[in-house]
Amino acid sequence: MSGEGQDSGEKSHEPTQQRLDEARKKGDVPKSADLSAAAAYFGLLVALGVAGVGAAGSSGAVLAGYLARAETLAPRHLNSGAGLSFEIALQAIAGFLPLFGLPFLFVLVAIFAQQALVFAPEKLAPRLNRISPLTQAKNKFGPTGLFEFTKSALKLMVISIVLALFLMSETDRIVGLTRAAPKAIPAEMARLAVSLLLQIAVVALVIAVFDVLWQRFDHARKLRMSFQELKEEMKRSEGDPMIKSQRRRRGEEIATNRMMSDVPKAAVVIVNPTHYAVALKWDRRTDGAPVVVAKGVDGVALRIREAAERANVPIHHDPPTARALEAVVEIGAEIEPAHYHAVAAAIRFAEALRAKARERGT
Repeated sequence: MSGEGQDSGEKSHEPTQQRLDEARKKGDVPKSADLSAAAAYFGLLVALGVAGVGAAGSSGAVLAGYLARAETLAPRHLNSGAGLSFEIALQAIAGFLPLFGLPFLFVLVAIFAQQALVFAPEKLAPRLNRISPLTQAKNKFGPTGLFEFTKSALKLMVISIVLALFLMSETDRIVGLTRAAPKAIPAEMARLAVSLLLQIAVVALVIAVFDVLWQRFDHARKLRMSFQELKEEMKRSEGDPMIKSQRRRRGEEIATNRMMSDVPKAAVVIVNPTHYAVALKWDRRTDGAPVVVAKGVDGVALRIREAAERANVPIHHDPPTARALEAVVEIGAEIEPAHYHAVAAAIRFAEALRAKARERGT
């Protein structure tokens, strides 16, 4: 008994779609911040490729203009203090402002790709467990916290290595900027920045791939269910009238589609002509009676007639027989002896139509 109780309490079952949907409504979705960061890096790279040269040139022209007027601006700078410095910095940076639109757009695309854009008021509500030392300790020293710590340490180490290698390979160029013309400095700095940014973006993307996989795994792990929870959810689902109705509709739709696929095999379709339709299959090489392969009223009857017309199955108008067969004979069952005479007339009608069609074809 104790083993059974432990098994029912152990959360070893994967979360159901209903549990995932409930978590999503609460704002609990797998989301990788590293993927958003990588998207921002690549968005900035694209922005620099599209407008970076123009922005750097514009910034260089502004700085060059101020340097050319250094003698006249020096007294003003001494008198105004930080005001002029702020003005110069603002004008130099203004050319780069359009570059921030694409990174923002790339981040939005990354969030949408993860299906992580969810508005959940419950997430905004204050909760005591957010300031609970015990909860914080579990978060920091649990599997999620250890993974985040390892990931952060790994990112710091890899980016430090990339930065060190970059500085070693570009030292001569960086030192050479001290002797370059003022207008050339911003463009060369932009080239160095793009080169470094590209390397960092690639590293961030690799880390993001692993982080996305981990976030999905960790999200599913947190939502795992015990056997008891699974049973209770199944009871709730089966007791929900809406879910029962949806299941019934799906079952009826599957049965109707399967039935429609048998209409082209029918020998004849007997109709009301508008409200009833019954498709009958019969092979004269067998001793059995005709079999009902499809039947229905109203909308289903219309679909049966349309399927018969597409497959060139003869349609015979016999309202009493159509109503009787639809009411009495189940799909897949042979007709009753009481209907032999009427059905035989319908089959003769169908064979006569087929014979005429063959004669016209020859």
